[in-house]
Amino acid sequence: MTKLAVMWVHGVEIADSRFADTSIALLREEFTRIAGVDADDALALHTAFWAPEYERRQDTLLRRMGGARAEGVFDLLDSLGGAADRGSVGALLGLVASGLVRSLPGTPDFHFPTLRWLIVHYLGDAISYQAGAVDRTLYDGVHRHLAQCLHDLAGEAGTDAPLCVLAHSLGTVVASNFFYDLQVAGGLHTSGSAGVSPEVADELDDTPLERGETLGWFHTLGSPLALFAQRHPDFGTPLTVPHPALAQRHPRVGGEWVNVWDPDDVISSPLRPLNGAYGDAVAEDRTVHVAPWWLGWTPLAHPFYWNDVRVIRPIATQLAMAWHRMQDDAAPRSVTVG
Repeated sequence: MTKLAVMWVHGVEIADSRFADTSIALLREEFTRIAGVDADDALALHTAFWAPEYERRQDTLLRRMGGARAEGVFDLLDSLGGAADRGSVGALLGLVASGLVRSLPGTPDFHFPTLRWLIVHYLGDAISYQAGAVDRTLYDGVHRHLAQCLHDLAGEAGTDAPLCVLAHSLGTVVASNFFYDLQVAGGLHTSGSAGVSPEVADELDDTPLERGETLGWFHTLGSPLALFAQRHPDFGTPLTVPHPALAQRHPRVGGEWVNVWDPDDVISSPLRPLNGAYGDAVAEDRTVHVAPWWLGWTPLAHPFYWNDVRVIRPIATQLAMAWHRMQDDAAPRSVTVG
């Protein structure tokens, strides 16, 4: 039986493959409650963990900047960052508090180590990834992880399974570029990308899901896509969601691009106002207020999107409706003779 495929794509500062554990558990719970079906029977859930592509270089850079005495501090910050991405308020507050530390014993000239750690991870990921315009080595390295995830989903959910993508922060740019490249390779777009490289294509089989043709739902959470769109004339051409081929295989499952943003999150912004193409491609710029109330009115809301039921419940509802429509379409029809 074909399942619905769900992919999580993380953003920056991730150093833990369990980054989506809380979000996955929340989606399972909400889907099971809404659909009346065990999520494990209906959904294939996988994460695209691309952080290792940069992690070694960033760790080396931080050690060279801060020296051996700072290495343990950076390991602690990595641990706190991973916990924060799984929704731990305490870990996030620990990161914030550590930002007040000006220097470490033995490293008197290495000031504000937490802020430097943040800059290396936040700006470092973005700068390294966007270098793909000149040298595609890191760009393709990141996309290989998404391709591997898509291949795994095809094996578990079915080669023509409808696909839902939840992407956060820089991950929204990564996912958008990856699926846009697939659409260029498939002839859906003819400009703005060189398409899929041989290194990325090697991770994919020739199936509808792995060609990106079953992409139905794209949820961009806390997205900086508007900032990256500045590189293109008139902010460029967006991804097409849902892929037109999805309706040919699953006529009634639907699909849409929803951009979820919190006005207090300075990294995120609406996408529909960018240009007419984005206005047509993005069904909704959905305003939410994430994180606990006493924290959500600050820019620290940024890590909390996919750990917040106000974000996950509408996604679970969409998937529950789509799953039941798939079952109705697959049900045998009685034929009256006479």
